[in-house]
Amino acid sequence: MSDDEDIPILIESTTSAPEATDNRILGKVPLTIVTGFLGAGKSTLLNYILTEKHGFRIAVIMNEFGDTADIEARTIGVSSGDNSNSALSEEFLEVANGCLCCSVKDVGAASIEKLMKKRGKFDYILLETTGLADPGPIASIFWNNEDLSEDIRLDGVVCVVDGVFGLKQIDHDKESGQSKEFLRQLACSDIILLNKADITPPTTLEQIESSIHLINPTAPIERTVCGAIDLNKILGLDAYSTLPTIFEDTSLHAHQDHVHDENCKTDHLNDISSLLIPIPVLSNPQLEVLDEWIRSILWDKQLVGEQIEGLEVLRCKGVYSTKDGRTIVLQGVQELYDTKEVSGSGAGEDGKIVLIGRGLSERVRANLNSVLGKYE
Repeated sequence: MSDDEDIPILIESTTSAPEATDNRILGKVPLTIVTGFLGAGKSTLLNYILTEKHGFRIAVIMNEFGDTADIEARTIGVSSGDNSNSALSEEFLEVANGCLCCSVKDVGAASIEKLMKKRGKFDYILLETTGLADPGPIASIFWNNEDLSEDIRLDGVVCVVDGVFGLKQIDHDKESGQSKEFLRQLACSDIILLNKADITPPTTLEQIESSIHLINPTAPIERTVCGAIDLNKILGLDAYSTLPTIFEDTSLHAHQDHVHDENCKTDHLNDISSLLIPIPVLSNPQLEVLDEWIRSILWDKQLVGEQIEGLEVLRCKGVYSTKDGRTIVLQGVQELYDTKEVSGSGAGEDGKIVLIGRGLSERVRANLNSVLGKYE
């Protein structure tokens, strides 16, 4: 029996449910996207979540590729918060189109809207993508969808990585010279579950973690066995509406020691990687030009005042402050981004922006420094 077919037995959990956020109080239902390449263990994770007695009633949309929807169709799970042995499923919802990212604007959104008519039977939505799906377009739909934003908030993206074959898949995608789906899944993730840790050699796990950190240094990595995880680490992430945690990771600084330039091979520049850009305390004019710069790299895929080939930002996040005492948080996925003022520490301190994508050469950092330098 494969990893995705193993169904954990019902267990008692010592994990307490995450505390309600302001969005929960207002009635918005958190939606988490579960992604990962074929066979990594996404279904095993969802089965684990539906059988663990964590106190949440969870609606799960499981999605399979191609013509297997009738075989792999699952119920919208309503996990019981009591100790009864009642069935874990009450409603049935099948997403007919196997590749959600290709039709998320119609089939995906329509499925969520249909599910919301049954509101009150669940507290949380988990949306599984196919192993071939790029989660970026899916996240952007549920992040800023006017029809859904009153009822749903995007909580975060969880990526399940195969501990046995993950490193091989990373190397394969990089050698292809293209941004394949697996690398995009890693790039868009807010937390990464390195699954099958029990059957993967420790040295291999360390190699995979190092490779992942070079792609996405902001996402914590948790090793799992059969998808078992402290649910507080994947539920209630609030990844798109709170102050981002940008980790001071040695692998990130090691990556900064090598910056892409015109001497890099073309296939190397096509790798998905990360770039950290320190941001000084900003004047109001600098804040305005920073926003213009963000729009340029996200929307036009160009730097300000100069041409660049192959630039594509899949995920961005940052925090920076202004000279008048404000702290600004940046969150973005593909072409969509949002900035908002937040309270708390950080006012008057230097900030940073992390970009994850393709073509992130030293020219990108130098261009922003040049733009901000004109208004010092």
